[in-house]
Amino acid sequence: MLPDHYPIFQIFSGKRVHLGITGSVAAYKSIELWRLLNESMMDAGATITSCASQFIGPMSLSALGVDPVYSGSKWDHSDPYPHLFPAHSAHAFAVIPATANTMANAAHGLAHDLLSTQILAYNRPVHFFPAMNPGMWSNAATQDNVKLLDTRGHQIILPHEGKVACGDEGQGKLAPVPAIYYHILKALSPQDLAGQSILVTAGPTHEYFDLVRYISNPSSGRMGLAIALACWLRGAQVFFVHGPIGKIFPLPQFHLLPVTSARDMLSACSSVWNQCDKGIFSAAVSDFAPVPCTDLKFKKTGLDSMKMEMNSNPDILATLSTKKNAKQVTVGFAAEASDLEFNARDKMQRKNLDIIVANLVRTEQTPFGSPDNEVLVMDKKGRTESWPSLSKAQVAWRLVDWFTLI
Repeated sequence: MLPDHYPIFQIFSGKRVHLGITGSVAAYKSIELWRLLNESMMDAGATITSCASQFIGPMSLSALGVDPVYSGSKWDHSDPYPHLFPAHSAHAFAVIPATANTMANAAHGLAHDLLSTQILAYNRPVHFFPAMNPGMWSNAATQDNVKLLDTRGHQIILPHEGKVACGDEGQGKLAPVPAIYYHILKALSPQDLAGQSILVTAGPTHEYFDLVRYISNPSSGRMGLAIALACWLRGAQVFFVHGPIGKIFPLPQFHLLPVTSARDMLSACSSVWNQCDKGIFSAAVSDFAPVPCTDLKFKKTGLDSMKMEMNSNPDILATLSTKKNAKQVTVGFAAEASDLEFNARDKMQRKNLDIIVANLVRTEQTPFGSPDNEVLVMDKKGRTESWPSLSKAQVAWRLVDWFTLI
C-alpha cells in the first residue's frame, strides 16, 4: 500500500489496465499494484504465464476482482480472441514483473504464449517493469533487447539496486510498487506540461534552538506531494523541495531536494528557480527561527522558565516572486484564521503572485495532515472559486488545470 503522505488519484475512474504477470518471485507484487488501481476506481485484467502461475494463482486475482484473468494456453478460454483483449479494451498495458525471456520475446516479435501474443497485438507502448537476477539484467543480450524495445516506443522502468531473492546483490529488484502505480497513471494522463520545469515546495521546516529541539508545525507535505506528482504525471520535470516528511520514491525527472530549515529551503529553491517555468509554494515555512543559543542540549536542571529570542526567516515566496521573469508563474498558499478572501487577495498582491490557494485553519477541521482540503482559489485575472472539501489529489489536479490557463 501507499505510505500515508502519498495520494491516490481517483480521476482515472473507469480506465482499464491489463497486467502481464511473468515468472519471477516478485509476481506477488502485482496484487499490491491491483489494490492501488482498484482504490483509484480503475479496472484491470491480467494474463499469467505458466511460470508465473507457480508464484501466483489465477484464482487469487479473480477473487480480488481482477477480470478477466487469462492463464494457460492461447486458446484455452471462453473468449475466442483472448490475444486481442488488451488491444481492444486496455488503456494501458503493464508487464509486472517482466522477465528477461518476456522482454526478449517482445523485442523480437515472438509469440510463444498468450502474453507474448497479446503484447505483439497491442500496437501502443507497453510498460515493462523488469525483475531478475543482476547477472541476467546486465547481460549484453538483455541490454540489447531493452534498447530495442525503447527505440520502438515502449517504456522500460529500470530495476533497482539491492539484494534479490537468491541473495545476489546488484541491479535487478522490481521498482517499488508505488512508483509502478504512478508510472501507469502517467501513461493515462494528458501530457500538457511536457517540456516544462516546475518547482514545488512542501512540508514543514524545522528551526533548531539546541542540538535536538526545534520549532515547527504539523504540515505533512501531502498537499505539496500531490501537486508535484500531478505535475509529473502530466509531463513536467519537477524539482521537489521538501522539508522533513516521509519517504519519497525515486521517479525519473522528479528531482528531490530535501531541506531542514527555511534558509535551507530558500537556498535550494534559488538554485533551480532560473530553470523553472512555474513555482508552486505549498510548504508551511516557519516565519521565525530561534537565535541559536547552544550546539548542545539544554538541561532543565535549575530552570523554572526559559525565554527565547527569535529572528525573522527570509520570505521565500516574496524573494523568488520579485526575481521572476515575464513568463514565470508563481502559485502561493495561505493558511488563515479569519477573513480568508481579504487576506488571501492581499497576500497575492503583496507577493506578486499569479495564483493563490487559501484555506481556513480551524480547530475542528485543520488541513494539516488531513487527506482532504477545502480551499479558495484566486488568480490575478480575477477568477475566484471556492472548492468544497476534496481529496488533496483532486485539489492538485484542479490546480494544474488552473495554471495551464495563466
